[in-house]
Amino acid sequence: MSSHLRISASALIVTGALALPAAASAGVPTAVKAVQVHTDRADTALDRAVSLFARSNDRAARIAYARSRREMGLATAAAAKARRQAGTADEQAQAAFAQVLLGVEQGQNVEKLAAALLKADGADENKIAAAARADTKGRDKSISILTVLLGEVPEQAKTGIARAIAALAQDRDDETRAEVKALVSSKVSDANKRRTAATIKASIDGQDRAADTLAALIASPDMPAESKQGLQTAYDAVTAEHGSVADILSRLSDRMPAFVRAFVKKIVTQARTDAQGMRENHPTGPPAGTPGGRPAGTPGGPPSGTPSGTPSGPPSDAPSGPPVGIPIVPPVPAGLPAGP
Repeated sequence: MSSHLRISASALIVTGALALPAAASAGVPTAVKAVQVHTDRADTALDRAVSLFARSNDRAARIAYARSRREMGLATAAAAKARRQAGTADEQAQAAFAQVLLGVEQGQNVEKLAAALLKADGADENKIAAAARADTKGRDKSISILTVLLGEVPEQAKTGIARAIAALAQDRDDETRAEVKALVSSKVSDANKRRTAATIKASIDGQDRAADTLAALIASPDMPAESKQGLQTAYDAVTAEHGSVADILSRLSDRMPAFVRAFVKKIVTQARTDAQGMRENHPTGPPAGTPGGRPAGTPGGPPSGTPSGTPSGPPSDAPSGPPVGIPIVPPVPAGLPAGP
């Protein structure tokens, strides 16, 4: 996830797309501010940890990494507190902004953590691989939370939240490239190659659910018309990225060890199948002549060569979020071979 998404999240406030009203109780703005502070600190600490690991300054890198995970845990707790304390529609909009900040940071972390795998080793490498998977799932949980909050915020906040959901659902190519480098590197342990492959699958699964969410929002009469075109653009981007991820994995799968290659090939098949389904069930978008829709008199439907339709509704479940503090290394996920 590129850094422009972090800027875009803050821009939602500046433009009023996701306004923070002054009439809310003190508790919610305090929690939102805490999320801002903790995600900023987490971002800075992780950048420092990655740099120190690259210079083989492992002791200092561990300290910076631990601080990054601690700050992410505090940010996650503060975002949950904002949701608990939100009692009005305006406060729900503030809680949504806190979740946007958290989700954007989780997305940024994934690429950095994948890159750090090439520089760390031993217990450090294990913790980093676990954190990458936790933040991948956490980002998709943020999408699910924001989707729920859409039904509870003022009308003027819905377009901004829709933009945030669209941003979190896409822009994952770079993190996949970083993860593939870990899969083909001789410096990354076999166990963490398995965990990294499972992280890629978690992202594919989450992005597929996000596509269903985007399609449901496009079809929803409760969404502002001006949000529909952006949602449709995001749906198309998610479809394209599924194909791109499949291509990246397929191109380099022969360089991966045999024990993980078979699992990666299943991910490739899944990504291509999902992308085909997205194309075949492409949402039609807003009617011609409406705000956010195509100009009146122009042909409708998806881009050239893409069939149209209506995908299924929003996701029925959400992955669990990242643990507070330094993550505990999970067991090798089901479906991956136990060894070479």
